[in-house]
This record gives sequence, structure tokens and C-alpha cells, in this order.
Amino acid sequence: MSKILTNSIFLKDALPVFIAFIIIVAVVAIITLILKKYKWSLFRIDKMKGDEFEDFIKEIYELLGYTVIKTKKSGDQGIDLIVKKLFKKTGIQLKRYSKTVGNTAVQEAVAGKKYYKLDRVCVLTNQTFTKSAVALAKANGVILIDRDGLKKLIKKAKKKR
Repeated sequence: MSKILTNSIFLKDALPVFIAFIIIVAVVAIITLILKKYKWSLFRIDKMKGDEFEDFIKEIYELLGYTVIKTKKSGDQGIDLIVKKLFKKTGIQLKRYSKTVGNTAVQEAVAGKKYYKLDRVCVLTNQTFTKSAVALAKANGVILIDRDGLKKLIKKAKKKR
């Protein structure tokens, strides 16, 4: 009889500890889920500094199976990343802006193409491009990836993770 009494007292005392444990595990799981979603969000990207944006985009292209080289910080000749896949080298000019991206970014990418001996070049941004930048890119064969394109790129990379 005393064993039954002792066991029920133990269960009675353990129940609040068990409930607290379950609550803590649930909170940790929810926080982890939120942080994972936040890592890949455009909201987070909009708050990044230039170097963070470069590292983030580098990680995305690596997840997509590219070999990625970061160019030097100053004097990069208009190219921030060089991505390689299947013997093709693409230079990427990154612009993490709070406004639309204009011609200068396209001009820098065009200059970098010859300097780095690239097959093609791209300007990638978290924003949109001016009409003039779109026209200049079209005339020079520069690929433009805007906010919507970045969303798609992130979605692809998340699937590869």
C-alpha cells in the first residue's frame, strides 16, 4: 500500500515538471522554426549590410551546386561573386539597396565581364531596376535578377537544403 501511495505522490510532484519540460521543448521548436523562416526572408535581406548580403547569396549559389568565388572587397571591377557550373563562369554584381537599381550597376557588370573573362554577367538585387537599367542590360546581354527573381532563387535553394 505504501508503494502505491509513494508512486502517486511521485506522479503528482513530477507532473508540473513534465508539463514545464513539454512547454520548454515546444517554445524552443517554435523559435527554431521562426529563425529558419527569418533566415531566408526578404525582410532579413533588406536589413543586411553589403558583406552579409554577399555571404548570403554565396550560400544560395553553393546550395544550388555552383562553385563560388568572392572577389576582393575594393577594386572588384564590378563583380562581387563569380559562380561556376559546367565550365560556365558567371559574374554577379550584387546590389542590396533600399531603392531601385540604375544603369551604374549594369555598367559595372559589363566592365567586369571582360576583366574577369566571364561567359556572362548578372546584376542581382533585393529591389527592382529602373527602365533605363533594363534597357541597358538588354542591349549588353546582362542578366537582371530583381526582388521577385531573388525570391525564386531562395525558394530553389531552400529545397536543396
